[in-house]
Amino acid sequence: MDQRQRRILGQPLSIPTSQPKKKRTSMISLFSKVSWKLRFRKWEPLKNVFFILAERARDPNAKKRHMAMRGLGTMACEAPDKVRKYKKIVLDLLVCGLYDPVSLEVIHESMKTLTIVLGKIQGKGLGSFFIDITLQTRTLLDDENDGLRYSAFVLFGQLAAFAGRKWKKFFTSQVKQTQDLLLIHLQDRNPQVAKACKTTFRACSPYLNLRKEYSFQNEEDQRNPKLCRQLSHYHPELLQFFYANKIL
Repeated sequence: MDQRQRRILGQPLSIPTSQPKKKRTSMISLFSKVSWKLRFRKWEPLKNVFFILAERARDPNAKKRHMAMRGLGTMACEAPDKVRKYKKIVLDLLVCGLYDPVSLEVIHESMKTLTIVLGKIQGKGLGSFFIDITLQTRTLLDDENDGLRYSAFVLFGQLAAFAGRKWKKFFTSQVKQTQDLLLIHLQDRNPQVAKACKTTFRACSPYLNLRKEYSFQNEEDQRNPKLCRQLSHYHPELLQFFYANKIL
């Protein structure tokens, strides 16, 4: 097994022998054990590593699912060709992780890995996964966990770039439903989340075009007064950006 495979599966942890046996055992992840088993099997193809991860991504144990999502993220970085080859399987696993009913860690890791994978495949061939990812990501934008909120804003902003013509109408409706939330989190208590939200707001700005159907309305009437008031007070540079690009 080469270094790339070892990085994907992870290496055994260095554990002091003075720790209780039970505690030491709990600290050794599934993938460290797998790594030991594969140490002398240098012919182990990367494909087999992928299917090990795929199997564990559906394991009843939440920690194993969490490590599987992390492993898929590492594989996406180390072996993007494999991720592209098994794209539908990977997306299915990650969407399942995104909707994990038990573990926030699994959900968070799935979001981070989805961000990597979508970047590698440039959002191509998402199909109906686009809807599943968008709906769940939107619900996490207001999560109380700072890390989840941050990852959700990053992923939501990325989805804005990949909506394309096929999902434009759907994503526009999602952005409009999220507009107030985006405004709120421009002032998020966590500076990193606020920064991610600002970036996402810019990415979503083309979907916030609120021009009216009737041509007799003047430019002032066409603008969203609530959005303009809040942006002029808190983020005048964003309001200027929207005006310059004729978004408001």
